[in-house]
Amino acid sequence: MDERTFVQGLARWFAGDRRLPVGIGDDAAVVRNPTGSSVLCCDPVVEGVHFTAAAPLHLVGRKAVNRNLSDLAAMGAVPDWLLVSLVLPRGLAAARRRQLLQGLRAAARQGRCQVVGGDVAVHDGPLVVTVTAIGHLAGRALTRAGARPGDTLHVTGPLGGAAAGHHLRFRPALREGAWLARHGAVHAAMDVSDGLLLDLATLLHASGGLGAELFADAVPIRTAARRRARGDHERALRAALGDGEDHVLLWTQAHGRALPAGGPLSARARRPIGRVVAEPGLWLCRQGRRERLQPQGYQHALAGR
Repeated sequence: MDERTFVQGLARWFAGDRRLPVGIGDDAAVVRNPTGSSVLCCDPVVEGVHFTAAAPLHLVGRKAVNRNLSDLAAMGAVPDWLLVSLVLPRGLAAARRRQLLQGLRAAARQGRCQVVGGDVAVHDGPLVVTVTAIGHLAGRALTRAGARPGDTLHVTGPLGGAAAGHHLRFRPALREGAWLARHGAVHAAMDVSDGLLLDLATLLHASGGLGAELFADAVPIRTAARRRARGDHERALRAALGDGEDHVLLWTQAHGRALPAGGPLSARARRPIGRVVAEPGLWLCRQGRRERLQPQGYQHALAGR
């Protein structure tokens, strides 16, 4: 069983609560409370999966927070509170614990939120840091389910080559997400964490089984991906399409409706990298040719069904 199949099953298993405007299956949940809508998400980072044993622990702490804040950003939410669960390797030195905590605190401060609780345990295994982020909506919630045929596709930053260091040092696009949520021309959005193709396929499935065409000459490629490709543009492009851990925002925008001037978006982010089509599937378009793509990216492999 793959990760997405498992999550779809969880959405059915826990379905039925009328207090959930947005439940399992999006970048974060939205719940109703007496003062409005809260937005909640939870993501772990695991040694050997999301970082190596050699990674500086202050960067591991930052990543643990920022992965969750990137999910809040994809919903257009403003972060408020964090819960942190630490499962520490037995014998982890106090100085290294302090480095981890420094990274957690620094990322929380940059995100203008606060760690308010959590838990800690020790075991004979790898380091695991799980963060629960709680935020609020200043307006509407962006979800994956709103894309429409004809929408243009956009990303807030370059893609590919994240393993060269970006996967530990990225900053969540909180300003961009909150700004996009204020504009009705934006129909759907999500955090790109598992690779552009796989996450785009997830968004299109949530929007009713649509398809998309990507413009090969418009996909922004991170410098690290170009460097690792050693001048091979095709290899660099494939990295941008499928490497993952980019943590930029992907959104769809009504065709012909420009977003207002100003705001946090770069000029590059305002230019489309593709468009949504009614025909299911993914295609790469270049020089008048249309190449079928498979939605490849990173998925956790789960045993059984």
